[in-house]
Amino acid sequence: MISRRTKVLAFLLILAGADARAAGSPALGEFQLDLKGYVEGRAVAADDTQSWERNGLGKTRYGGLAQGASGMVFRGEGALLIDPHFGYDVSGHVVLTVASEQDKAVSLVEAFLQYKPAPTGDFGFRAKGGFFFPPISLENTSMAWTSPYTVTSSAINSWVGEELRTVGGEATAFYQNNDLEAGVTGALYTANDPAGTQLTWRGWSFNDREIGLFDHMQLTQIPIIQPTGGLSRQAPTEAPFVEIDNRVGYYAAGYLNHADWGKATVMWYDNNANDRALEQGQWAWDTKFWALGYTVMLPGDVEFLTQYMTGKTTVVTIPSRRYPIDYADFWSAYGLVSKEWGRHRLSFRFDRFITSTENPVLDDTNEHGSALTLAYNFRPTANTRVTLEALHVVSTRPERAKIGLPVHAVENQFMASFRFFFTTSVP
Repeated sequence: MISRRTKVLAFLLILAGADARAAGSPALGEFQLDLKGYVEGRAVAADDTQSWERNGLGKTRYGGLAQGASGMVFRGEGALLIDPHFGYDVSGHVVLTVASEQDKAVSLVEAFLQYKPAPTGDFGFRAKGGFFFPPISLENTSMAWTSPYTVTSSAINSWVGEELRTVGGEATAFYQNNDLEAGVTGALYTANDPAGTQLTWRGWSFNDREIGLFDHMQLTQIPIIQPTGGLSRQAPTEAPFVEIDNRVGYYAAGYLNHADWGKATVMWYDNNANDRALEQGQWAWDTKFWALGYTVMLPGDVEFLTQYMTGKTTVVTIPSRRYPIDYADFWSAYGLVSKEWGRHRLSFRFDRFITSTENPVLDDTNEHGSALTLAYNFRPTANTRVTLEALHVVSTRPERAKIGLPVHAVENQFMASFRFFFTTSVP
């Protein structure tokens, strides 16, 4: 019997085979629909350290997938972008994905309307509303929030893809001249109350999973959420984009982009969650963090990117206690260098990550580790890309011992990826 995901991939392949027409700018008042996306095949060799997808506490996406042991696995994925244009100023953006680990046949990764009028002089304004990524990542700048540098995202942006999404509205005001652009962004949102669940109970990870609006993620059954644990009412899966406490979260951000000096970004994020609230097996986590970033073109046309995130997340504060039942202070940083020449690109990234708690008896969320990623991209044709990627992660997490796993883990993942890109427009 043909699976739902196979049918969806076949549909994407049909679109890919359609005659592609260059997408032009719609005239004022005219409607245009752009369809684009990709289909992908992967061959992955990974160690036997089981990922959270298989009820483990491994750091890689595919660890332990070969029947719980090391070995080779093959996976197919795809994405479809639907971009309606309603004249010059108003457009929409919808991203649908299909992947093997999704609990839905098709995931809705983004869906929003954007208003972007032409700037008046040196000043401009844009706004959007719906379901979309907050403006954090400097590396996930390609189609469907993928990266032009690697397949696997940094620890920071792996978490963003899993647990952070804006369900609300965002507005940006900016100034620009020939060499400089500076802007400030503000947003109000709901339905991001569980953000922090995976970061605390599983820790940081390395993957390219983009969780959809209606998706659920597997939770490793660590002691605190087992039937005898302090948070036993937690469901076995996390629904990251649900509203629990009827509060509104917010973020404020700014950026400065100079033609010669590069681009610097800063954001304060606060989901303003009531960390005592519980609904249908999902806890609200009070999550706050700073996110900083910088990217610049170095001599020799070498790109350099770096990001840093630091914050705290808590759940279920008990008035008679000094501390929450569970919480994590967290931070992570990465540096990435990339060189593109002709149809080739070589990228290297180093990550460092830490979570910590002062209450390790109930739930030991302490962890620390680092990762190295090396990726080579080759584009045989304009609409294809081959990627060879090696990922090496070293981490220590005492919580693993409570479920019979080694505290210290050294994980390796090797991937070969082939993507075929397609685009067409109507009319």
